[in-house]
Amino acid sequence: YPKLDERIRGTYAARSNAGLKRNLYDSYVRAFRWATDRVGEQGVVCFVSNGAYIDATSADGLRKALAEECSAIWCLNLRGNQRTSGETSRREGGKVFGQGSRTPIAITLLVKDPSHTGLARILYHDIGDYLTREEKLTRLVEFGDIKQVPWQEITPNEAGDWLSQRSDLFA
Repeated sequence: YPKLDERIRGTYAARSNAGLKRNLYDSYVRAFRWATDRVGEQGVVCFVSNGAYIDATSADGLRKALAEECSAIWCLNLRGNQRTSGETSRREGGKVFGQGSRTPIAITLLVKDPSHTGLARILYHDIGDYLTREEKLTRLVEFGDIKQVPWQEITPNEAGDWLSQRSDLFA
């Protein structure tokens, strides 16, 4: 862990503007760092993990680093965040792993190709509002393969935001 945490400090935390960076040392974030380092300059990493990194303020450095280190990123947001309440919780829909999860879940595919230059091409799909666990899983089966997913291309802003991009108007 000391070497892994040092890599996180030098990459994800170094690129972050967040005041609180302790979430960058969660197990799933450590897994992203370890796996992307492990494949080296060329390879594929795929995780079904906590999806909070997609729009968490504290994960701005993680998103920036992934966009710089990878050539392509596919992110399928299955939602299910039950750490919310009321209408927001209902919109998130069913927990993908039933009672075994309260956090949002995402399927993330990271590709590293040494012939690629520039930032990663980021493709994103949100599974949708108010879906039950079963409806979410049925949609995954209906997609059949990655080419059938209705991807939206995302261009991150300077702050590393993928979704809910902040405005510089008040700077």
